[in-house]
Formats: sequence, C-alpha cells, structure tokens
Amino acid sequence: MSRPILYTAELDYPEEALAGFLEWYAFRHAPDLYACGFRSCACYRAVEGGMDIVDVYEAPSASVFTTPRYRSLADRDRYVAAILSKRRAKAHTVYEHEMLAPAPAGEMAPLDADWLSLLRFAAVPEADDRVGAWLAREEAPRLAALGAKRLRLAFRGSDHPAYTTHRPRGLVLVEWPHRPPPEAELRQRLAAAFAGTVSALDAFIGYRLYPWPDKSGAP
Repeated sequence: MSRPILYTAELDYPEEALAGFLEWYAFRHAPDLYACGFRSCACYRAVEGGMDIVDVYEAPSASVFTTPRYRSLADRDRYVAAILSKRRAKAHTVYEHEMLAPAPAGEMAPLDADWLSLLRFAAVPEADDRVGAWLAREEAPRLAALGAKRLRLAFRGSDHPAYTTHRPRGLVLVEWPHRPPPEAELRQRLAAAFAGTVSALDAFIGYRLYPWPDKSGAP
C-alpha cells in the first residue's frame, strides 16, 4: 500500500533575486503542482540552520512523480529554467510519513503552519519504531504544551526520479503558529535518548513565505 509523502526541496538563493523566485512560486509553480495532485505546497525561509529556503510538499504517494502531467512540468513552464539557474545549492528529499500528534483515526491534516521546525537524523531502520514511540509518548505532549500544532515523523522512501539528496533518512517535522521557543529544541533530547543509535542531526527553523502566514512571519 502506498503511503503519503513529504517532499522537501531546499535551496540557497541570492537575496536580490528572491522576490522573483517567490512570485514564480506563488503564481506559477504551486498552482502547477496542485494540478498534478499535490495536497499542499508551502515555502519557508530559514532563521536557523539549513539552506535559505525550504519548500515542503505533500502528496498521496510517490507515484505523483511518474504522472505525465508532473513529468511535463518543465516543458510547460517557460520561467522555471531562469528561476532555478540562480540556485547556489540544493537538496530534494522524498519521505514517507505519519502524523504522531494529534492523530485522529484516518485523518492526515495538510501541513498548515506559520512556522516550521525540522530535525533531520540518521538511524538504522530497526530503530524506527522506537524513535516513533518515544516521540509520541515523550515529545508530542511536551511540544504541544509549548504551542506546537502537529508533529510528524518521516523516513526516506524512494528518491525523486530526477534529483538526488545528501540528507539522512530520518525527519521530524513540527508545525508551529509562532516561532518555536528555545525549550522546543529537540536535537539534544533525541541524541540523548538514542545515544549510539542516531547521528548526523541537523536542525532547521523557518517562517512561512507561501501561502501568506496568518500573522507576520518575520522574526
């Protein structure tokens, strides 16, 4: 059975060209992806860690990448080549994911948060269930008390058919209505709970650029 995917597209982009990138993203790229069957499209700007921009997408399964409509995107978008030529670095990573909290039966709410925190990590597959159980039991209620909206756990599945990634296989994604407080830091807690099991921990915090945030997203 195919599982829902999270697809992250990260890039470093020159400040002087960012306005043009965002105009293309909002008025051309995101509408194209929704037409391909993506459930959500969002763009976040880094305030801590990672590359300048992280785009986060959701789709029902990785099969969305094999559809004729998706595979013809570049041919139909006459702006994309010029926009993407300005990237200074990139990483495209496809994950299969699950909602840890809140998790109503049968419901996978689309991503919708003014702020996002990501924690990437490497772990052997045998530890996946233990990491998930620990996050649901220990961290979900703690982060909710700090204001977190939703918590998701994801692991890399099949890669994007055209792009490669250097990111490790694990990802924790937390949705926030505001900038996460320092107490929400997860990297040291995960490393301590799974000493010798997880490694390559890399954190990102960013605010939403697209769709427009409910409140001012700037720090």
